[in-house]
Amino acid sequence: MIGRVAWIGGLAVILVLLWIMPSALFPHPGVNDALEFAYLGPLMFLVTLLAGLLSLVGVGVWGWRLEGPISLGVFFLGIAAAFVLSIFAFGNFSDDRYAPLFLTPILSVPVGAALIVGSLVIRSRRRGRLLTGVARAAVATAVVVLWLLVRGAPEWLQAPYGFDTYALITVAAVALFVLGADPMGNKVTASNPA
Repeated sequence: MIGRVAWIGGLAVILVLLWIMPSALFPHPGVNDALEFAYLGPLMFLVTLLAGLLSLVGVGVWGWRLEGPISLGVFFLGIAAAFVLSIFAFGNFSDDRYAPLFLTPILSVPVGAALIVGSLVIRSRRRGRLLTGVARAAVATAVVVLWLLVRGAPEWLQAPYGFDTYALITVAAVALFVLGADPMGNKVTASNPA
């Protein structure tokens, strides 16, 4: 119980820090301030996708619960939908800094689908609570959707150029995986099939 409260408190602090990061680091952003963030955000997302795919190895080799990769798969599919929604909400795309908005769904859909299908194919004695994982993924996706829509197009074109959104996605993916896969949890015993 205390561990769950600590997790929720830690996630809340991270969300607040990510929300204030753009205005704290860049109170009056110029046209091309900190342009490297425009590349770091999508790179961080790519690493998150690859780590998500590697989670299937943990299920197959180390006996982690299937709940983690399934929730990641649902989350990545939700991220694709969130970015497509933001494409329509943002409207004008004359700036090439909007390119990650289009690239993210293209990468996210196959990885999300591969995680769901791979998780269903892998035989594991530790399934976990799959519906709970899907519900967590839906909540995490809703947070990202709200984040994108409230931040809006003007903030996407200013430093840190969506880096905070990609950091949010990474934090949410790690939380979904750790809560679902239970990589540090107890090993399966006859009395504890988890």
